[in-house]
Amino acid sequence: MTDRPAPTGQPVTWLDRRLSAIAPDLSPRLRDLTGFLVVIALVQAAFWGVYASPLWPKPAPAELDRIAFTETTLAGLPKPTAIAAAQAQYQPVELPHTECCEPVYLALKLRFDLATVPADGLGLAAYQQVDNFIIQVNGSTVFARGEMAFPDQAFEGQRPVVERIPAGLLKVGGNELLFITVRQGMPYTDLVPPLLGPWTQVAQWAEVRLWRYIDYRQLSALTTAIIGLFALLLAFRSSRGRFALWLALLSGAWTAYALYGLVLDPPFGGLMRLWLFFVVNALTAVSLAGLIDAWTERPWPRFQMVLIGVFAAFVTFCAVWLWTRPMPGGYDAPALAWVWLSVALGATVVVRLIWHFATTAEPRRLEAALLTICATCVVLDAIGEHFGLTPGGFLVDSTPILLLALVAAFLQRNFTLFRSAVSLNALLADRLAVREAELDIAHARERELVRSQAHDDERRRIMRDMHDGLGSQLMSLLLAARRGKAEPAAVAEGLQAVIDEMRLMIDSMDSVGESLASALTTFQDRVRPRIEAAGFVLVWNSLLDTRLPDYPPRVVLQVFRILQEAVTNALKHSGGDRIEIVVAPGAEDDTVRLTVSDNGRGLAARGPSGHGLRNMQSRAALVGATVEIQDAGTGTHVVLILRLLRKAP
Repeated sequence: MTDRPAPTGQPVTWLDRRLSAIAPDLSPRLRDLTGFLVVIALVQAAFWGVYASPLWPKPAPAELDRIAFTETTLAGLPKPTAIAAAQAQYQPVELPHTECCEPVYLALKLRFDLATVPADGLGLAAYQQVDNFIIQVNGSTVFARGEMAFPDQAFEGQRPVVERIPAGLLKVGGNELLFITVRQGMPYTDLVPPLLGPWTQVAQWAEVRLWRYIDYRQLSALTTAIIGLFALLLAFRSSRGRFALWLALLSGAWTAYALYGLVLDPPFGGLMRLWLFFVVNALTAVSLAGLIDAWTERPWPRFQMVLIGVFAAFVTFCAVWLWTRPMPGGYDAPALAWVWLSVALGATVVVRLIWHFATTAEPRRLEAALLTICATCVVLDAIGEHFGLTPGGFLVDSTPILLLALVAAFLQRNFTLFRSAVSLNALLADRLAVREAELDIAHARERELVRSQAHDDERRRIMRDMHDGLGSQLMSLLLAARRGKAEPAAVAEGLQAVIDEMRLMIDSMDSVGESLASALTTFQDRVRPRIEAAGFVLVWNSLLDTRLPDYPPRVVLQVFRILQEAVTNALKHSGGDRIEIVVAPGAEDDTVRLTVSDNGRGLAARGPSGHGLRNMQSRAALVGATVEIQDAGTGTHVVLILRLLRKAP
């Protein structure tokens, strides 16, 4: 692939100067690629450094005075009620524990001992991989939200719950914590030990996490929805509509991803919610890849159409498997396909950016490096659980990075807005001068091309006229002379006709490329001696108040030839002694009227018309004009009506 030249005015950054000093022998393209990789490393290190080490205190679970559970037991329930849980038969279980595979109601009972009851009670932080749950302490409900019976259950269990257990519900000695859960759709019910400890410690530990899972997601959904709306509006007004459409699609997918964990009481069951999970996550990864491809301004052929096809195939596959295959296979296969799709698209995004910087002079390094964080988060959300990382959440956390990338792009492309008025005016003046020079060169080139084409067309026409007209006349004179039938008067008249035709050809060739006004002046100067030599008087009148507009050479040529033909016909056939040529405004505002008149015997006395009239009419049709022949009885008027330039073809 050939390199594209560096954009005019591409900024030379501090990093460029440092790389040039450290490795002066590097080629410009290799230096660009190296600079891009350095920026990626710095941006990734900064993001993950802040992500792993927040600026506010966040105690680790090991630092809390956690209360241990002395017994954990589990029972299946026919109904998700406290009565059913009280009547159930419990079996010992070790946490974490996974149940599979049919929709199920479970009761998880945990016992703990207290030597004293804290005055401010205890704090409970719970996150179970279930659709919804009820929490009771010593028979009293401390958490219960939404429906529990499938297929109409709510999904409150999809986000962490932090509750305060009042001291009045606790007692010295043995206490009981009960979770009543429901799971339908997802085949796996994952139960983990909750965090139980002093309320102040649990509240401090959970503060950052709750903000991340709830408040931060709400903020992310709002910001990406606004971005998507503006991107959608720009898609129909911007020259980069495809980029704007991908940005709107990515923003919409991101908004749906954030809302997925916030809308916990949807009007559909677990299977539909599970399918939407795959759809939203796949759409985010696909739209990110499409956005990057459009962002480069050098899209890979058919790559974006392939992305759309892959997405459609994936969501169709997920729907078929979820609703037709028994669990857990109905879930496991789509989940594995999602993992591989996310990994492949995330890697494709990174490779696409590296390839772009390896083959193109590109100043948008920071913008691209920020977008690689989005790609990394796509991959981590897919494979994070397999490597012991927090399941999900990376993509939502990187939402502000997309905003930062857009802000960086805006500042980079519009930095001239922050310059002084003087420097901005100077910059615009320089750009205008360069553009005007380019337009002048292009206009001169176009004018010369049109002139050359007109000359070529006229040469071909003259060759045809010489063959069919002059050649035929000369051949007739030659045959008459050989047969001894050439009378001096007839030969003289024939030779004069040949000379007149040759003069017409030469005059018309000389006029090509002139303006119409110049061509008419040339025509008057050259035709006057010929008219007067034939015993005619020439009267020339111009009745225009303004100058004639400029016409292309082809139009000027045809006007010249029509006037020549009209004068020649008057000299040969009119039988008069006066020719008048008038240039005047037409009856319509957008026309010019050119009239050639004689004071001869008129058309009726001339006999059948020859090829002259047809020639004039065909020439006029070529330039969008019309020719009218008017018989005045005491003369003939040839009227050429020429439209102004804006309506000429």
